[in-house]
Amino acid sequence: MPRLENSRGEALYYNVVEKNGKIQYVLKGIGSTVILGRDKQRRRSRIFTQEAQAEQYLRRHGFEVTY
Repeated sequence: MPRLENSRGEALYYNVVEKNGKIQYVLKGIGSTVILGRDKQRRRSRIFTQEAQAEQYLRRHGFEVTY
């Protein structure tokens, strides 16, 4: 489970899981990090069904892998 951080000090975990026979991509905020949902609602985690959507979200918010 890679840990990702951005330049503002926000951090999250990026996880790939299989649920009901389908692969899903889960972003989970660490500490006080808030993840914006579809309608800009503030959430602690967010699930994507397509990898490209998850990668675009991470790119748009400046997250990079750190270990």
